[in-house]
Amino acid sequence: MHFTKEYDLSSLMISISGVRGKIGQGFGLEEALSFSKSFATMMNGGTVVIGRDSRPSGPYLESLLTSALLASGSSVLTLGLVPTPTTKAVVNLAKANGGIMISASHNPMEWNAFKFISKKGFFFSANENQTLLSILQSGKFFKEQISPKGYIDSGEDYIDLHLSSVLKRVNVTKIKKKKFTVFVDAVGGAGSYVVPKFLQMLGCKVISHNCNPDGTFPRPPEPTAKALKTVEPYFKKSKANIGFALDPDADRLVLFTPKRGAISEEYTLPLALMNVLSESKKKSKVVVNLSTSFLNEEVASRFGGEVIRSKVGEANVVEEMIRTKSVFGGEGNGGVIDPNIPSFGRDTLSGIAHILNLMAETGNTIDELMDGLPNLFMDKQSFPLAKGISLESLYNKFQTEFSPKLISEKDGLWMYMSDSWIHIRPSNTEPIFRVITETKSQSDLESTLKRVKQCVES
Repeated sequence: MHFTKEYDLSSLMISISGVRGKIGQGFGLEEALSFSKSFATMMNGGTVVIGRDSRPSGPYLESLLTSALLASGSSVLTLGLVPTPTTKAVVNLAKANGGIMISASHNPMEWNAFKFISKKGFFFSANENQTLLSILQSGKFFKEQISPKGYIDSGEDYIDLHLSSVLKRVNVTKIKKKKFTVFVDAVGGAGSYVVPKFLQMLGCKVISHNCNPDGTFPRPPEPTAKALKTVEPYFKKSKANIGFALDPDADRLVLFTPKRGAISEEYTLPLALMNVLSESKKKSKVVVNLSTSFLNEEVASRFGGEVIRSKVGEANVVEEMIRTKSVFGGEGNGGVIDPNIPSFGRDTLSGIAHILNLMAETGNTIDELMDGLPNLFMDKQSFPLAKGISLESLYNKFQTEFSPKLISEKDGLWMYMSDSWIHIRPSNTEPIFRVITETKSQSDLESTLKRVKQCVES
């Protein structure tokens, strides 16, 4: 890729999720300004929404981005510290030209990113990302205006509209009557204020943990059951009915239960799905990505629903949801997507609301609901791609070894073998490939992983 200025962009991650990198090591002020000017050129005036997470680099990147937008004639609707789904929702609700969320999601503190958002609150498509990169390559940016008409305004009222839109999806009165005690670990990120406020609107007693948004991330930022082990004692001490853990930009949700502690992120979506499908028509469609658990098919079958699998990535799930007119969707990383909420993407508020509503409507505790779901037998690994070995030859090894009944090549290689599946896909940023495996028992998982290792090492 050729750029008109010789920036060191080798360490940047440029993908359908935007651009991210380490501050001062690829994603410095000059690089950030070039992407800001490219984005401002695309917007060509109108209103742009900006939100950010709690990383210390966020305020100065926001100032830089705001300067470029104002100089181009755009107006800026600033939200401050908010979750990614709130920024997306406000773009939709304000009928803005677009938006940017300044957040590197679950990456460590030294990283930051621009997540580009188009009209109606959707992340940039592949074509829109290519347009932005083409502007960057050409260096043909907007001409700075001497007397720009743009202005800066607060989007605080729109934030409340996002919260209200989620409340409309559940029985608030019934949830309030339960008076749930809820534990929240926001990892000091963008959900530190908004999520406790939302829970209070549902009549919950909130016990906040790691809700000081100083951007230092007191635990590993990606909310997995393993990363949350150090938080479990605080949750158990709280005696809460349920706990919720977030990532730094609050678009992923993981649960704590009194009996189990932190549970796999793969349970978030099927629990929320149970609430949605209980009120949906039979044969309703649900979209999950190829790397997401069987648990969703199990839940959908109980309500006569159909699960459709898309490529990995929120934008890909949303695109398939729109195409198939699905009532719900998401990803196994704790991402819940409700098309009836203006964020129309992974939204922790949506997941929280649907799961609390399920508890209120059924009268069951979260552990009783978990008792009704199958056990999870899943493994996620990464491997280096050996020299001289192509992905095609690797895929051939897997197909020969496992003789799948069904395959999909829309995103790497996905193989279905009646009671198990394996997904092999390359990383977009590193010389590695990922292997995700799910079976119906622990013994099957162990034997399958041995065969996976043989395919990789032979």
